[in-house]
Amino acid sequence: MGAEKKGSKHKKVYIDKVLKLLDTYQKVLIVSSDNISSKQIQIIRKALFKKAVVLMGKNSLIRRACKIYAEKNPKVNELIPLIKQNIGLVFTNEDPREIRDIIVENKINAPAKAGTIAPNDVIVPKGDTGLEPTQTTFLQALDIQTRIAKRQIEILYDVKLVAEGEKVGSSEATLLSKLGIKPFVYGMKLSKVYDNGSVYGPEVLDITDEMLKKNVLEELGCISGISLELGFPTQVSLPYSFMNNFRNLLAISIETGYEIKEAESIRELLENPEALKELMEKQNEEEKDEKEEEKEEEPEPESESESDDDMFGGGLFD
Repeated sequence: MGAEKKGSKHKKVYIDKVLKLLDTYQKVLIVSSDNISSKQIQIIRKALFKKAVVLMGKNSLIRRACKIYAEKNPKVNELIPLIKQNIGLVFTNEDPREIRDIIVENKINAPAKAGTIAPNDVIVPKGDTGLEPTQTTFLQALDIQTRIAKRQIEILYDVKLVAEGEKVGSSEATLLSKLGIKPFVYGMKLSKVYDNGSVYGPEVLDITDEMLKKNVLEELGCISGISLELGFPTQVSLPYSFMNNFRNLLAISIETGYEIKEAESIRELLENPEALKELMEKQNEEEKDEKEEEKEEEPEPESESESDDDMFGGGLFD
């Protein structure tokens, strides 16, 4: 009876802890914790100090706590289906991208244990092994070609000992242990992000503000192009319509000789071929310098001025 009361007390304490975390933090990162040792969890907790709280425990108790808290905040119901299998919860109010990066950085190399499913190919490199010649038969049994050099075994070629997805056998695990090879890298993997009622995959965290801005500008460009082609004015196409009509007015002014203030600078250039030539040479030099810079740097989104020229079929007098 005493043990049952003690167990119930511990469960209540744990549930109260989960409720407090749900009340304090708006974001929860759901991470898989397969093959993660308690020591590694402590390292991750230390790295996330004052930024996030890592919660490990029984899924049933976490779900029970979420159901209790959902009576106060129904949004938490979205979190409940995610609490399954071998997972941990990382509570935070910080940028999930920053927390994800800290978690991913904290990985450790681990030995291959017999019966483990290999998460990646296991390659035994060629070269000296440090093993005595008496071990030759053991390596030959694994189809590894060797020779004796300087009283130790030398592997002649790189060998794929275990393929990704295959189960590690006892012989393979023993050999890797003898060679001191720790072929696997284990760490927490982010599976889902809960953000104040919204749930999304880890790939969303790779979307930057620059990517969003670029996509929005591209879509606005498409909308304005369609609007101009159909002659149907929209909020995004009006600036281009004004610009296009203004160019037409300038062209009419130059052609007819009807003077308007905005056309004076253009008229002066046309009446002074030398000045026009200098301006064109200057523009050509600037374009040449820009192209050279683009070769040295990563490509950047097309500038607004260039987009305008493309949309309206070039410059004023093309």
